Amino acid sequence: MYKPEYYIVFDIERNFRPYQSDIPAEIVDIGAIKIEACTMNVVASFSSLVKPKSSLSRHTTKLTGITKQDIREAERFPQAIERFREFVGEEYMLVTWGKEDYSFLKEDCALHGVECPNLEKDRRFDLQKFVFHAYEELFPNQPSLKLAVEKLALQWEGEQHRAFDDAKNTTSIFLKVAMEKDLYGSYRRQSEPLLLEEGVLTDKGRKKLTRWVFKELKKGQHSSLTWGAFTKSRTWENALDQHDFDDTALQQLQGYFKTALRKAKQQLHALNALKKKSDGMDQKPI
Repeated sequence: MYKPEYYIVFDIERNFRPYQSDIPAEIVDIGAIKIEACTMNVVASFSSLVKPKSSLSRHTTKLTGITKQDIREAERFPQAIERFREFVGEEYMLVTWGKEDYSFLKEDCALHGVECPNLEKDRRFDLQKFVFHAYEELFPNQPSLKLAVEKLALQWEGEQHRAFDDAKNTTSIFLKVAMEKDLYGSYRRQSEPLLLEEGVLTDKGRKKLTRWVFKELKKGQHSSLTWGAFTKSRTWENALDQHDFDDTALQQLQGYFKTALRKAKQQLHALNALKKKSDGMDQKPI
């Protein structure tokens, strides 16, 4: 297993819209902390706002506190990512809370036609997944960053959904975990959240499947989502990180899929209604 000289704990925030849109959800905030692997000491930090091509959405401002004024003089993504690549160096492993930031980073690098940091599997460490499995007694479900800080008896620092503050709190967890667990150990939960009871999908199981389908639909990548396409998605891959499904469970999930799809479409329709209420200013370039 690859062992780096540095761990780079990082987080990003995006210019997000809670409805289907052709406008890319570009990165607007990058925060990172560099840890020397041999000493586990913090040696450097990185923080940068990023000016997107499209206008900052009101949803993003509400979630992160970042305003249009804040990013007016910020760097564009190509300049910010070049500085980030210089910051991470060569012999590093990226540490994130969840896996989505890797795909977001890759998408923006492709959008702007710039070189991306090395995101190979051996260069990534999903701390959320690790904590979920290594601290089974604390977390019946995969925890949010805020909940993990609380349950691991740490002190939250800064504001939620700001990249550097989230990176700081992820770092606190990472350093605690490094003292208590083997970062290169293979941890697997002995029990799984109850999705089936006597071979039948529980109410919790039905709700989880509906949430997963909704999450996949919200990406807007499917004109018609099928069970086969769903099981090839990143959403399903994330579900497999949390659960070990036997043949019975898979049959139950597949059997409920059409109902979950119908409910998820209803939820998505309600969210898309928000688009009609927007003032249209989000569509204009800065």
